[in-house]
Amino acid sequence: MSSAVKRKRKHFASIALIIAIIVIIISITAYSGVFPPASVVESYSMEHSDKWQYGLIDEGTIVMVKKVNNINQVTTYVAGKENNFTTYGEYGNVILYHNSALGVITIHRAMFYLYWNGTVPEIADYHNQSYIHIYGDNIVMDNVGYANRNLIVNVSSYTGDSGFITVGDHNLACLSQYSSYYNKTYNAYYASDQNIWDIKPVNLTEIVGKAYGYIPWLGLIKLNILRVEGEWPAEYSSHVPEYSYDGLFLSIIAFLAVIFTPYRKVYKKIKRKN
Repeated sequence: MSSAVKRKRKHFASIALIIAIIVIIISITAYSGVFPPASVVESYSMEHSDKWQYGLIDEGTIVMVKKVNNINQVTTYVAGKENNFTTYGEYGNVILYHNSALGVITIHRAMFYLYWNGTVPEIADYHNQSYIHIYGDNIVMDNVGYANRNLIVNVSSYTGDSGFITVGDHNLACLSQYSSYYNKTYNAYYASDQNIWDIKPVNLTEIVGKAYGYIPWLGLIKLNILRVEGEWPAEYSSHVPEYSYDGLFLSIIAFLAVIFTPYRKVYKKIKRKN
């Protein structure tokens, strides 16, 4: 085979690869309904351990995002527990929303949808479940999350404001009993975003989308570029779970191996041996 033909084949293969990548990106974006169709997790508020775990959201995880057109497309913790539906290690969907208190997009779990019967708080999908208690303006959920802690949500500031109550998995697990976020009476923690940051329940217009898939580690590339630029806080960078960078480096090596492996030469050697 002449060198000119070989160059043409390599050129064609390169073009085909580029077209395939473009088609994949367009397809993912079309399915997602939002752009960009993915987001890099920058903080540790959803982590379950200081070691990387399969299927969970850690710093550096790239989560795929799907547009939410109505509230029924979000399965809350309460509904998920009824149907045994889990994502990222716990019941219910994880949503991305515009956090008005911090001015950033926050990715946390939707615990329940709050609505109102006049001035009386109501919980969507509540059917007198034994682990849910409503004490006036306080809603308590027993044994929530990987730490099996009680969650308390005070809704007195949100009368008439309907929306999702959201919680970071790690936030509930790590709050101290000696902090102002602990309620001794109910042995429960004010871990919801609404109580921590004094924001209203998340309504549909504030939701960017829900997380439906993920790619581990690769987001650490972006985060470390941001760290060099001073835009990724040291507090966050120091909490990257153990083994995450190992996974990142192995992924990069595997990716490079796939690209630069001389498949034709390998195939010819195998053919000669056989």
